[in-house]
Amino acid sequence: MMRVEEILGKVHGLPPFPAVIHRVTALLSDPLVSADSLLEVVKYDQSITANVIRMCNSALLAGAQRVSSLKDALIRIGNRNLIHVILSAGGNDLLRKEVPGYDLGRGELWKHSILCALLAESLCDVVEYGRKDKAFTAGLMHDIGKVVLSEFVGRQYREIRDAAQARKTSFAEGEVSILGVSHAEIGGRIGEAWNFDPELVNAIRHHHAPAEGEADPLLFLVHLSDVLCMTGGAGFGADGLQYNVDYELLKRHAVGPKEFELGLIRLVEVAQHFHGIVAMYD
Repeated sequence: MMRVEEILGKVHGLPPFPAVIHRVTALLSDPLVSADSLLEVVKYDQSITANVIRMCNSALLAGAQRVSSLKDALIRIGNRNLIHVILSAGGNDLLRKEVPGYDLGRGELWKHSILCALLAESLCDVVEYGRKDKAFTAGLMHDIGKVVLSEFVGRQYREIRDAAQARKTSFAEGEVSILGVSHAEIGGRIGEAWNFDPELVNAIRHHHAPAEGEADPLLFLVHLSDVLCMTGGAGFGADGLQYNVDYELLKRHAVGPKEFELGLIRLVEVAQHFHGIVAMYD
């Protein structure tokens, strides 16, 4: 119990999620939101402004003329790319850290999270889920709990691994048996502390064990995207070999071997955009 309290104390020690990102994502839930409305929110954040202009002038989106104003950048970049830049920047500081407990070097967790986010967004049509911005957010933040739990996992990695192997369960369940809490649960707690809505918290908290959460399309998208990324070798940390796939959930959404292969093809297709985002920060 004392160990769980110590871990939860680390959650409350994290910096707050940037308020500007909450405001922008709320605006972007309206597909007809104007560039002027977004400009009024974004223009006071120097980091976001710099990243938006940088992405517009990157090889991925560069036009005949370089962009130098935020308004012109917002018009060129479009809402889809804007949410990518803003959320990627928002999770940048935490997710880019080395996560040694999971054998992830600096930037590896962030890259896995970006790719999972892009894939979740790409797969929205599979379940006719209309909130691509929220699918991207859920994919980006699904493993945020690893940032907090890393030091504790590092101290007892062998015990966690052995417990998972002995019980033939996932690494996340091994975390619960040894530490009293999993990185997914910690991620859910972080989401609550950051005032994420219940649907988003549910997707983060239960992405390893969807049967334990509310059955909704967003949770399915995050679980499937994470599984596809692991299968494709993207973000393969110390826990990757001990990952339980919810085959019943996949079956309920008509995802069989053929559909799974198509999902892996989608993973390849989003790679170009992934490399464009990563290039801005490397």
